[in-house]
Amino acid sequence: MLVKRTNILFDPEMWRKLTELAKQQNTTIGELTRTAVQKAYFENEEYEKRKEATKKIKLLRKQIKGRFSAEVIKELINYGRKY
Repeated sequence: MLVKRTNILFDPEMWRKLTELAKQQNTTIGELTRTAVQKAYFENEEYEKRKEATKKIKLLRKQIKGRFSAEVIKELINYGRKY
């Protein structure tokens, strides 16, 4: 839910380009702006979170390596497909 508001002034040419882009993408200029801010300032945070998650997954893989046979893994996969 959007709860904060700001005003941004654009020159006429940039406004025209944003309006055209918003029409092409069937969205609003506000959504284009929020997406641009997310990519410019916060995408690295998401990258860092994914990088940390990948490290944790690799650590877990090292810890369980060789503990499960192919048969056991297949059984677990099939068991998970039931739900």
